[in-house]
Amino acid sequence: MSLRFFLCLSLIGIFRPGHAQTSSETILKGKTLAKTYCAACHAYPDPELLPKEIWKKQVLPQMAAFMGDAAAQDSLKIWENKSEKEIAQVKKLGVYPSQAMLSGEDFQAIIDFYTASAPEKLPAQNSKETTMPLAGFESKKLFIDGIKGPQTSMVAINEERSELFIGEASGQQLYVKVPTDELFTLPQTSSPVVHFAPKAPNEYSFISVGSIAPSDLSEGAMYEMNLSTNAWQESLTQLSRPVFAIWSDLENDGKADFILCNYGNHGGNVSIYRDGDFQTPPLILGGAGARKVEVHDLNQDGKLDIVALFCQGNERLSVFYNQGNGSFGPEEILLRFSPVMGSSYFEMRDLDGDGALEILLSNGDNWDYSSTLKPYHGFRIYKNQNGSYEEAWFYPQYGAAKAMCLDFDQDGDLDFATIAFYDELENPSEQFLLFENLGNMTFSPKYLSESALGKWLTMDVGDLDGDGDPDIVLGAYSHNTLEYTKLLLRGIEEIPSVLILENQLRQP
Repeated sequence: MSLRFFLCLSLIGIFRPGHAQTSSETILKGKTLAKTYCAACHAYPDPELLPKEIWKKQVLPQMAAFMGDAAAQDSLKIWENKSEKEIAQVKKLGVYPSQAMLSGEDFQAIIDFYTASAPEKLPAQNSKETTMPLAGFESKKLFIDGIKGPQTSMVAINEERSELFIGEASGQQLYVKVPTDELFTLPQTSSPVVHFAPKAPNEYSFISVGSIAPSDLSEGAMYEMNLSTNAWQESLTQLSRPVFAIWSDLENDGKADFILCNYGNHGGNVSIYRDGDFQTPPLILGGAGARKVEVHDLNQDGKLDIVALFCQGNERLSVFYNQGNGSFGPEEILLRFSPVMGSSYFEMRDLDGDGALEILLSNGDNWDYSSTLKPYHGFRIYKNQNGSYEEAWFYPQYGAAKAMCLDFDQDGDLDFATIAFYDELENPSEQFLLFENLGNMTFSPKYLSESALGKWLTMDVGDLDGDGDPDIVLGAYSHNTLEYTKLLLRGIEEIPSVLILENQLRQP
């Protein structure tokens, strides 16, 4: 610990040698203050969610900075490695108040509460169900010339043409694999492509994120491809780290609207471009961390509502009810999570065949101020119980990144495929799991030994080979040299950019 860091932590009370034992009154006061101030921005984080040392050394200093403590802001070097443009944007967003929101005494009470109440370490995840080998799929490895440590930022199945789109972050390149297995290079984009959004036959949109690393710069873009006219154009620029989009006719007027998730960092939103008009400012909903949207008529009034997952700070799953005429009601929260939940993806599907939509949620994002093995990370299903959603199923999995529904065995019910992205996963072959639906909210996890060949950050499901059943595609991502080296040390000589799992269950 540097002298400067020691002094700054001393000023905000996080490191106090020789401090007398904290009184029960101070701890109670800290709890009350935490529930007041912390819960004003996001769900109240219980001290038991993180180990004591992580609260003290990582999370609470960040909280102090966000609440205007100048010493904490200085010790964390909040402006270091930021351009003047990004600093101006962060200041415009008001991320770091110029005046402290709490007195030093009050913030010290919060620190005392968390350090007195938090555990020394978190428990291990509960024991999992026994996994079985996955049968019925043929795995095919796809290598891209010149790429040894893949950074696959997107895999997307285009069922219309039995094609596979692949985004590669290093080099900001987009590829397409055609049914003959030939790989073609598409026009280069300004930043890594992370999402594919089909609009109409032969008309597609691609989202480039700008910066994969956290940033408040608006450097993302949206590109449109029209195969009928052989056109490729950049239709939107200066987007705040966009990560997801869909085309949907929200007004039922025969014109598709473009719904875009700008994940951002401290900023972000859901943007709606009515009728695909990119010259008119969009309707803005929600806020930072917009990860994914789906459209459903949740209130059964004949109009499509927007369900959105927000994964930054104030983690929540919300609905914006369609009021007609292109307007949407105020945000109503369906589920709210603590800011260390690590929400990463969701789907709304009827998983138990009762005609109602369940929520399938992945939570395992661990790239934040509280990186540690968290027993509550994994995959969850929430059921609608008289208007509120309650957890009905949980499978613990460190680094849970994505879960997607499919009926892989064509038996009429929905199964789902999952990926987990984490360095220290105990069984690398279980980075990918397929959960077979056995009925009555019971799911049997099945693993694939080839999953150990890489680290899978992206996934898509769909009929890639045109034989009528769903296939699965995984994209490998090595974030840095260390992660690439770890794979080599496990004896993996070549890391595929993509692993294609072709469903063989319909084969004679």
